[in-house]
Amino acid sequence: MLFDLHLHSRYSIDALSKPSTIVKICKKNSWGFSLTDHNNMNAYTKGKIKELAKKAKVLLIPGEEIKVVENGKVKGEIIAYFLKKEIEPTSFAEILDEAKKQDALLSCPHPFEWSRKNYKDFPKNHKKFVSMEIYNARAYYRKLNLKAFDYYEENLKNSIAPLGVSDAHTPEEIGNGLTKIEATTLEEVRKELKKGNTKAIPRAKAGFSRHLQTQLARRHWMDPR
Repeated sequence: MLFDLHLHSRYSIDALSKPSTIVKICKKNSWGFSLTDHNNMNAYTKGKIKELAKKAKVLLIPGEEIKVVENGKVKGEIIAYFLKKEIEPTSFAEILDEAKKQDALLSCPHPFEWSRKNYKDFPKNHKKFVSMEIYNARAYYRKLNLKAFDYYEENLKNSIAPLGVSDAHTPEEIGNGLTKIEATTLEEVRKELKKGNTKAIPRAKAGFSRHLQTQLARRHWMDPR
């Protein structure tokens, strides 16, 4: 089964996709997905994303993209899958502790993309993660995905799950990057991620217009769709 394991809804300050639109697109393409909004799970508590996905029979892995803050400074972002409740921005140690309490799994998004809050301490803390993105369709530069791929191949192959993701902030981007996992249930997804049994599938790159829409969304100059 194919999954888009990193995408955003209107509940992220810089995104435009309605929860209902996300579910509709994933349903049409038979994709599972993880909705990983920035520093909140409002799509789950307010946007009824779980109910929408369940009704449409679309597999949803609850998630969040969380800002790591150490001594008042942003150290990057990490993703937690299988969350039961929101984790607020805080230190890596506190995020890790809360993730363990919730039996969640950590993933490293855009690990070397300095322009988009990559988690700088990933290389030394990689054993705390079950997966890392080796293809992110929103990477500004192709070489940043290549660096992630090379790092995985040289250092972490067979010890961490490689992911392909869209990091979609608009409906049109959903599915630009996918991950193949031999799983049809949440528990199977969890097991395969922990085993590293995944395959990243690059499909398309987000163009300039999609990044521009992100900036317009921040200013509330575009309506969600």
